[in-house]
This record gives sequence, C-alpha cells and structure tokens, in this order.
Amino acid sequence: MTLIVFAAGLSSCRNEQQVAFTDNEPLVIELDGKGLTILQLTDLHLTYGIDYNDRRTYKAVETLVESADFDLVVFTGDIVMSPFAVPLFARLVSVMDKTGVPWTFVLGNHDTDYHDPFRLVSVAQRADNLFFKAGPQLEDGGVGNFKITFTLEDVPFYHAYFFDTKSEREPYTEEEGKYDHLSEAQVAWYENFVSEDTVPSIAFMHTPLRQFLLIETLDDDAYEGRFGEPVHPQGVDTGFFDVALTTGMTRGVFVGHDHENDFAFEHEGMLLAYGRLSGYNGYGSPAIGGRVIHIDENGVLSTWVITEDEVGE
Repeated sequence: MTLIVFAAGLSSCRNEQQVAFTDNEPLVIELDGKGLTILQLTDLHLTYGIDYNDRRTYKAVETLVESADFDLVVFTGDIVMSPFAVPLFARLVSVMDKTGVPWTFVLGNHDTDYHDPFRLVSVAQRADNLFFKAGPQLEDGGVGNFKITFTLEDVPFYHAYFFDTKSEREPYTEEEGKYDHLSEAQVAWYENFVSEDTVPSIAFMHTPLRQFLLIETLDDDAYEGRFGEPVHPQGVDTGFFDVALTTGMTRGVFVGHDHENDFAFEHEGMLLAYGRLSGYNGYGSPAIGGRVIHIDENGVLSTWVITEDEVGE
C-alpha cells in the first residue's frame, strides 16, 4: 500500500556518537491513492526481554502490525521501562524490520529512565523502514520533534506531527502534577510549520494535553471508548491546543500514558484520543491492542480500536 520515497535525516552510520539533532525538513511517505491508514501502538513497557510478558508483547506487535495494510505504525511512548532498554529496543527494531511496514515513535516518560534518549535513537536508526528524526534542538524540547508529510502523486495529502513530551519533573506542585509538558519552543516550532500547511494534519505525543481532562465533564454518550482511570496530563498548558484551533489545520491529537484509557472525544472540532494499551508488562486490564486512524480519499478522519485477540484469530 505504501511506497517509501524519502527518509532524510537518518544517518547510515551505526555509531551512537554520530546521532545528533537534525534539520526541520519533513520526512515524506508516498501513498497509493486509497487514503491513509495508521496504526497507533502505545506503552509496550518492555522490561526484561526474556520474560513471558515481553515475549507476548513482541508477538502482539507483530500480529497487530500485520493485521492490515498500514501506511505507518506509530509507537506513542513508553516503549521500554528498563535498564535493558537498549537491547529491548533493538529487538523491537528487528520485529519491525521483519514486518516491512514503515514505522516511527515518540518518546514517553519511562523510555529514558535509565538512558540518554540518543542511545535509543542510535539503536532505532538501524531500522530498515523507520521514519524518525531527532529534529531541531529546541529549548526544553527533548528529542524527536518532527513532521511527516504523506503525498499522493508528489502532492501533499496529509501531515503528521510528532512531539517529545519528555519525562517527570522534580520538584513539582500538586496543582501542576509531576509530568512534563510541551515547551513554548515546541509550540512555536509547531506553529511555524502548521501556519504554512495547505492540507490537514494530526499530532502524536505520549503525555495527554490538559484538554483531555475535559472527559470528566462529559456525559457517557459524549465520548467513545474506555475511561478507566483519571487523566494524568502534562503539567502546564503552553498553548498547543489554542494554536491548533487558531491555525485550523490539525484534526486530532493521539496520546498514550494512561493504560486504562482508550477514549476519544471531540472538543471544539478537535479529536482527542488515547491509544489502546499494547504491552503486557504495564499495568492495566484492557485487552492488548492498538488504535487505527484512517483518513479517506476526501480527508475524512475516522478511528477505532482493534485488539490482538480480534485480529489474531
């Protein structure tokens, strides 16, 4: 379904010391005219590698990725939570290489518990079919702020933005919570890009925007999916949502982080959606799965959850 035509910014070098921040040039994936279909997987929480749960997680990833003809697979953070993060991530690279499906990721608050983010980036860049850039060095911006443009006959069809919401904060206040947030520099980076866009976009990040807290004010019939635990959002609203509304080009924000949630709802025309827990070593009771995001030929966005049990039969 997908022809890969451009993947600038991925060095062919295997030495992690040569991984660095990059330019702003978007990565490009050429589509075949049947719309755009993305699979979001989140919170694998790979921990030991040889244990039963991690082996089930790797198998689930393979099963979910191969269940349909996806144009891109997006891992929305907390891929690893382990002092063995580097080899665990390397094994995920091997799994994704085996599928042959284009993929990318954003970092979550646990991915860098034990390692500098560039160590994971160094491992990831060995992948044959990875679309990832470290992105520019932004103040308090983390690693991995970048853009993918999906084209049809070399003309932009849709965009996707990817953000590093970073880790936990010390010290923190109870009012703001312990989780980091998009910096003002990240929001400005996004605004500069999206203001020039001529086609719509979606955005991926690990930790939810504070607007996800609005779920607490909604009736049950105002959202779809599971609302199984409180939202643990970014500590500060630095204006991303307002910029998205003002520019009017981003149609949805997709996150991970809270394993018991996979709900989706619209607020002021923006879709706010969790992915489905995709790993067996994290907390949470929902069936392991992922979220499918489909943009049809007319640019209409639809999304739904799939489970390993459903697609693996």
